[in-house]
Amino acid sequence: MTGFIVLLGQAMQVPLIRLTPTNPLLGMASIVFISLALSDLIPLLAENWSYFENLVPIRLSGYFCLAAYIYFVPTSIVSNSLVITYVLFEIWGNFLIYNNLRDEKYYRMKKFVEENSEAIRTAHDEQVRVVELDEQ
Repeated sequence: MTGFIVLLGQAMQVPLIRLTPTNPLLGMASIVFISLALSDLIPLLAENWSYFENLVPIRLSGYFCLAAYIYFVPTSIVSNSLVITYVLFEIWGNFLIYNNLRDEKYYRMKKFVEENSEAIRTAHDEQVRVVELDEQ
């Protein structure tokens, strides 16, 4: 994995970052990543699809902006090989989630229409229709 981070960092022309295993920043970063993962676990267990349908495009936009910022401002503090690798993995993962959510939404809608076809037809037939009569 380290070789991939170096390769991706060189491809994006950002500085390489060197971390030691005893760096206290790694512990703090791992706590942040675990809390982010757990914050998505509760809505997932509750099958709150609208949460993810609204959140994933916002995350994608944010990660695309961060990737562009890293690429165009190579002197910033976040412009390094580790951050760009994380951002690109998040873009890839969130894009997969977005596509799966769209497919799942289609199948949920299809199931809803199949289960409620009579109610939909009845509601459609009960619509008010304006009829114009010829006046003579």
